[in-house]
Amino acid sequence: MKQTKTIRVALAFARYDKNLLNCFALLVLVCLKNNPLFPKPPVSLADLAALQSAYQAAMSAATLGGLADRAAFREARGALVTALRSIAAYIHSVGLTKESEVLSSGFDLAVWDTRQKPLMTPGLVRLDNSVSTQLSLKLRAVANAHVYEAQFSADGGATWQALGIYPTTKGIVLAGLTPGKVYALRVRAVGGSTRYSGWSTAISCMAT
Repeated sequence: MKQTKTIRVALAFARYDKNLLNCFALLVLVCLKNNPLFPKPPVSLADLAALQSAYQAAMSAATLGGLADRAAFREARGALVTALRSIAAYIHSVGLTKESEVLSSGFDLAVWDTRQKPLMTPGLVRLDNSVSTQLSLKLRAVANAHVYEAQFSADGGATWQALGIYPTTKGIVLAGLTPGKVYALRVRAVGGSTRYSGWSTAISCMAT
């Protein structure tokens, strides 16, 4: 009788660049919440969320800060990676044999198809302004994308601000807007062999 092999969890996140590591931590938080396959991670989701928030704050501070800020960023990154490694070890210890079950945790598999699979740039379908003071974005899913990163602009694309990280194409909403003002949104996919896709062509709409 053929023995089923346990699937190994990838640890490549430890080498991710600063922005991708932040996206990955957010993805894990979303995927592990209420996931019955992983009821007791060694690092609680509350603690992981705190580490992710501290990391994101330290990353922002280090951009324009001095030596102390950069040192604090390195410490925050180390703490976040250590926590993610601990959770990865726990997921591996569960002994799952289905790829889909492991992937439901937000973590990658240790062995992927080695062929290059660059991410396609997301195609934005439309912005829906039917709800007052908010815009809902519709877009097409991208093969091999793990999450989607969205940005918005309130000045015609001169400057862009982070809107959020989303595990699927649904629920991307820009809220708290000024009626009569035009806003633009753009999205890129995260994951695959190239880690990021290009930014989509921005689309604009007036808030009602």
